[in-house]
Amino acid sequence: MGPTDPDRPRLRQVMPPAVAMVLAVVVVAEIAWAAFVLAGSDDLRPHAVPAVVAADPVVAESVARQYDDLPGDPFDLRAVTNEDTARAALDDGSARAALIVDLEGSVDRLLLASANDDTLDAAIRDRVEQTDESLGRTVDVETVGPADADERREAARLAVALALLLGFLLAVGTSLRDGPVSRTHLRALRRTLVIGSASVVGGALIGVLVLRGSWVEVLVAAAVAGAAAVSTIALEALFGWAGLGLVVVAFFATGAPVLARVDPYLVGEPWASLAGLGVPGAGVDTATAVTLRGELPVGPAAVLLVWIATSLLVVVLAGSVRRRYAVPEPVGDESLRDLSGVNAWRVRVLGVVAPLTAAMLALAVVVPRAEAATPRPVASLAATADCVASGSVTSVDDLNRIAGLRGTDDFRGGDVGADALLQDGRRLWLFGDTLRGGQAGPTYVRNSMLVTDDRCLRAVLPKSGGALIPDRAGSGDNPVGHWPMSTIVDRRTGYDLVYVTTQRVQTTGSDAFDFHNLGLSIAVFVVPAGATPQLIEQRDIGADRSGREHPTWGAATALVGSGKDRWVYVYGTANPGSDKAWGYSLRVARVRPDDLLNQSRWRYWDGSGWSRSQADAIEMIAARDGVSQTLSVFTRGGRWYALSKRNDLLGSDITVWTANSPTGPWSSGTAVAQVSKGETGQVRYMPLAHPSLFPQAGSVVASYSTNDTNSERVAEDPLRYRPHFVRVTLPR
Repeated sequence: MGPTDPDRPRLRQVMPPAVAMVLAVVVVAEIAWAAFVLAGSDDLRPHAVPAVVAADPVVAESVARQYDDLPGDPFDLRAVTNEDTARAALDDGSARAALIVDLEGSVDRLLLASANDDTLDAAIRDRVEQTDESLGRTVDVETVGPADADERREAARLAVALALLLGFLLAVGTSLRDGPVSRTHLRALRRTLVIGSASVVGGALIGVLVLRGSWVEVLVAAAVAGAAAVSTIALEALFGWAGLGLVVVAFFATGAPVLARVDPYLVGEPWASLAGLGVPGAGVDTATAVTLRGELPVGPAAVLLVWIATSLLVVVLAGSVRRRYAVPEPVGDESLRDLSGVNAWRVRVLGVVAPLTAAMLALAVVVPRAEAATPRPVASLAATADCVASGSVTSVDDLNRIAGLRGTDDFRGGDVGADALLQDGRRLWLFGDTLRGGQAGPTYVRNSMLVTDDRCLRAVLPKSGGALIPDRAGSGDNPVGHWPMSTIVDRRTGYDLVYVTTQRVQTTGSDAFDFHNLGLSIAVFVVPAGATPQLIEQRDIGADRSGREHPTWGAATALVGSGKDRWVYVYGTANPGSDKAWGYSLRVARVRPDDLLNQSRWRYWDGSGWSRSQADAIEMIAARDGVSQTLSVFTRGGRWYALSKRNDLLGSDITVWTANSPTGPWSSGTAVAQVSKGETGQVRYMPLAHPSLFPQAGSVVASYSTNDTNSERVAEDPLRYRPHFVRVTLPR
């Protein structure tokens, strides 16, 4: 058969173009990937690391969302209810880290699985410490698992690498001696079983020598060696020498992070998923789990079995595939110029396999550990508070005396003044647009908080120096801030959860009234007994939509009940946007306290029952001669009271509407006090009730905001921008 014999197999038969292209692309990708890993990259970042956070359900979910929102999605965090559940997740491998939040103090605990790579641990620890610091908290770190976990993990990795190499070399050695293709199905299966059995025995011996553990650990090493051998035989039987190259590439691609001591969670997708689907990654996952936890993980073990079963099936079908596409079988001792010859096969095997195999060995043996990248800075939500002596506060007169103090640069003036009584006896005060001083002159922030006790008044300041509830990120020239409306205190053992409903407002111009109300947001503060409030969550409820005709939910709230039978009643106000009504109508929804941030769990009063649809919420008080946009609703002695200013800014009376239930029917309202107009340019608005403040039967302490239409006058005299307190009689 001469050089020009038409029966001579052509290159495209032995090496189809599609196979050549795939091999070339994958090899190039592998070289690039190897360069990245072999370089010991210092830019490794955690990606979707499975973790849990254990705390009160509301707090745990809030913390989980904060971590899930970190740049680069470093964690896939879920909330659990207690530390035992968190530790169980570490034990069964479903989590790599667990954050135990101490709500009675400020020191959290970070539990790290001993199965973790040291570099992954460092990356997790850096991000948790930075995030906790932004909340004004610190972290203690504890490793959960065997003390010799590092040694066991390295032994598992080494055993898998050796078993993988053994199975691969046994298959390649047989191929170099006998050629890649058996003539019959029977010979192919016999060859596969012989090589596979030899690999299993050799892998078991590696397991005994390296792992020195139970029979299950020995079996894992044996399974890895067997899977490596039969998958090598299968792909070379199907694609020839190109298939053998693909085997090396496949092992290299899925094994590079594992063999180079780089946790797959540090390199991201698709490598994290690929690592678990390949023989090296599944082998290391299985061996590590068995070595550290003494149990066989179902997922990784199933991957190994799938590789073995699929490879056996490919071996059976390979002959039929080659015959269908007329791919010749290399037999005999033909010249190297004969593309189907075994000698040529041997040269190609050595040319393709040897360099990649050497790279894989280098990866497993000599590569130094990579370093994790430093996390990006996280905006601080931590708050501090300094004491300003206030003197004794036992009456409404004392409140007005304090409101008349000059104050400090931290708080010179503000409106709203919703309060929240804590279980330790202190009281929080939430303000809207707040005037602050300083060397740069007076500035405004959208909200602020004061904490009062029997001797001090403290302004709570975030590290940023801005609003305590920060403006929406990326608002640009039309920032979206938050005006407080009402508060809910949910008392827990050793701490309080304080919910603050706010209206999110967008600035549209330079005038005081150039803004749009976009809807409800809820801020959640954790307040340990005697400690500074810390913001842990700020959630928009519903999509942005402007227009007074849309109800502003959270304009008032009331928490009632005890134990598991507790409800939060959330009131919403709306105005038709016409000259026919200057007041606001009133609607109500209810929800369990723990579900307050989940609007899908809200139910709306439709006049006869509670509906899932917000559109079904009926007006209980009409907008004509109705309430202000923000008001107070509270219960006392079985009666319900809504305190507000009739007709909002145009009204002059503090009015109280009464009912026998939170859903009404409500009375037409009784004027209980008059709000004087004051000097020219002064405005007085937004009366709020403070039922827990100096309580007396038949009356309630109320406040209203004072301001001036001339902002320069306010800057010169901040006392014009303070709340004023009165005691009003409640109608029967």
